[in-house]
Amino acid sequence: MVTRWTRMAAAGLPLLWAIGAVPAGGFAAQTEPAGQPPAKVEQPVPTAEQPKTPAQPTVKAPEAPASAAKTANAPVAKRPAGLVGKVVAVTPKSRTVVVDVPLGKHTLRIGAAVTDQTRILVGGKTASLEALKEGERVRIIYHRTSTGDVATALEVLRSSVG
Repeated sequence: MVTRWTRMAAAGLPLLWAIGAVPAGGFAAQTEPAGQPPAKVEQPVPTAEQPKTPAQPTVKAPEAPASAAKTANAPVAKRPAGLVGKVVAVTPKSRTVVVDVPLGKHTLRIGAAVTDQTRILVGGKTASLEALKEGERVRIIYHRTSTGDVATALEVLRSSVG
């Protein structure tokens, strides 16, 4: 087996040199001119504080397509969540409303701030926060902020029977 390898190397190496595939520097088949690093390898630059160590080549990660970069950096629009539940508490003084939303065996309690932009509908007509009563069935549309939940819309669907 050693003889077969040496024959192939002996026959193939001069042929590669003849067509210019192997550089004169040896078997290290470099495509760059001697003395220059390969294109995708970054060499760290030693400073006066750092001792000179053998350079470990770092390979750059392949770049993502431009369309993927645009979608990855695009801000995600937060859709307001709309849920149907029962009014537990209305506090006009602090402008908050608390709604319990049944979710299977569990209940989600939403305490949301009511702002001047919050749309409150009772019987299909615009109303004030004071018009909401405990026990009423409502649809609440709200969104999360860094300070808490803020109600976007409250719509009374029908009064609870008991």
